[in-house]
Amino acid sequence: MSVRGKIFLAMGVLVVLVSAAYIGTTQGYLGSLFARYYTDGGGSNEGMISLEGVSQYILAEMKIKAFNMTLFIAGAALILGYWLSGLIVNPLNKLIRVMRRVAGGELATEVPIERADEYGQVGEAFNSMTGQLRDLMDNRKRLVEDVAHELRTPLAIIQSKLELIQQSQGTVKPEALLSVHDEVLRLIRLVDELQLLNTAEAGELTLNKEPTNLPMLMEELIELVQPEADGYGVSLAVSCNVDMPTVCLDPRRMKQVFLNLLTNALRHTREGGKITVCMQIIHDCVSISITDTGSGIPEGAIPHLFDRFFRADPGRGRTAGGSGLGLSIAHQIVAVHGGSIQVRSEVGVGSEFTVKLPLG
Repeated sequence: MSVRGKIFLAMGVLVVLVSAAYIGTTQGYLGSLFARYYTDGGGSNEGMISLEGVSQYILAEMKIKAFNMTLFIAGAALILGYWLSGLIVNPLNKLIRVMRRVAGGELATEVPIERADEYGQVGEAFNSMTGQLRDLMDNRKRLVEDVAHELRTPLAIIQSKLELIQQSQGTVKPEALLSVHDEVLRLIRLVDELQLLNTAEAGELTLNKEPTNLPMLMEELIELVQPEADGYGVSLAVSCNVDMPTVCLDPRRMKQVFLNLLTNALRHTREGGKITVCMQIIHDCVSISITDTGSGIPEGAIPHLFDRFFRADPGRGRTAGGSGLGLSIAHQIVAVHGGSIQVRSEVGVGSEFTVKLPLG
């Protein structure tokens, strides 16, 4: 039975109960009144006969009035039930029609919000859900396109090298396979990074947290990238103005984050430039800022820096520019630690990436 049918059934039962109660109460009251008069009033037989006629007439009229009252209540209940059922059913029917269209793949369909009550809230929640579904579908489509684009170049190189090897008549030298080996390593690294990113986004990344001395960790990373910085002609400096307490974090994962930020800063800083690492305590967080005097990032690119495969400089090759997943992975690792990454940049001046981690 539909919702409207159940409402009509309930209203019908209510009408019957009200009418029965009205008729029974009225007739019972009049019957007790006349019975008392017969008992206490006395009088002649003609008076009693006349009174009995009056009693029958009144009871007959009460039955007619009760019938009419029942019809009136039933009509009012029918109209009221139809109105109430419309208030309940019509918004649900609109929502059901939209839900069926969305289930059919029309994710752009939305429920029209025409009221501010609970149905309006349901419609807003449904529209928000369909918006998230659209974003997920767009992200999945873009991910497939990006992965295919990233795989195409190394696979094409591997294919061309193998074809040359097949066409050669002599013995294959190990040096001829080096480029193939490099491309295979790039593919393996890309797959590993995608797997790590998916694991982090799903909230399934396992952290091996331990009390960590951040200044010592940063010094190790500076020593690691110092030869590359010397090659670029870029100076590195670490600044820490306070006694830094130990922070509970996963040192291996956070090394990956800071190494990515330092490597990006080196790639975008010209010869003679400078990269500064500054650590400080801000309220209940430790702040680590990596500032460079590089080329800077266009303002329109900053909101997309942490998107998969995004490159602020599309002209940079994949070998020089990496896979485009480093910042996405860094963002997810910091988020799993309960922290955040903030970016400030100005074209021609430089960039500053600030990682904030909770002390607790």
